[in-house]
Amino acid sequence: MPLNYFIGKSQSWLEEQLASAQADAASGKTTTSITTSDLSTAKVIESDVSTRIERLLYALYLLDPINYPLTNIRRVTRTKAVFS
Repeated sequence: MPLNYFIGKSQSWLEEQLASAQADAASGKTTTSITTSDLSTAKVIESDVSTRIERLLYALYLLDPINYPLTNIRRVTRTKAVFS
């Protein structure tokens, strides 16, 4: 079962974030970092846009499963058998 990263967020907030993530995906938005020896750097952890969309869709599914069915979320495409 996926993890809900957006506990406590309203459906309208989630829909706004989903629209933003979809716009980022459509525009091909990327993040670029440049470092020189004279400047200090900071570590930024940013979710991939498709991961962000999947997390938002899952949170919306929990609030409104009729309008946001699980079919919108990526399914497992590969499994591995373990024999003991």
